[in-house]
Amino acid sequence: MAKTASQMTCAFAAAALAMIAADASAQRQRQATTRTNTTNVNRNANVNRSTNVNRNVNVNRNVNVNRDVDVHVWGRPRVHAARYAWPHGYAYGRRAVGWIMPRPFLTSAYYYSGYASLGLAAPHAGYHWVRYGPDLLLVQAATGRVTDVRYGVFEG
Repeated sequence: MAKTASQMTCAFAAAALAMIAADASAQRQRQATTRTNTTNVNRNANVNRSTNVNRNVNVNRNVNVNRDVDVHVWGRPRVHAARYAWPHGYAYGRRAVGWIMPRPFLTSAYYYSGYASLGLAAPHAGYHWVRYGPDLLLVQAATGRVTDVRYGVFEG
């Protein structure tokens, strides 16, 4: 009888292990299916699927907005003015905002006072519109730093 009891205990243990293994296998399978098929129903019976509703679908986008637009280019007819006299040793180079203008240009001979007829704002105290070849530059007089530019304002 002792043999049969020990055999029964082994059989019972083997059956218990098989049942635990089956439970673990079933649990893994349930977890795998819930990972791939995530559908949740909340109390209001709304179905929430695992889709990204905030994705960018590029609807109504205009890719050509402000492409290659230079806001400093003079978009009006050019002004006819006298021939520009460069200071000795200087020649034209297109200058940008932030450039420090050399002192020879910061004299009254290069200041441009007709800015109002061009539709430009009056410069603040300490600033001057300076003609630089065909361009008009707003310059801080104390430092010579260019703060605004209008390219191609003048002919000649």
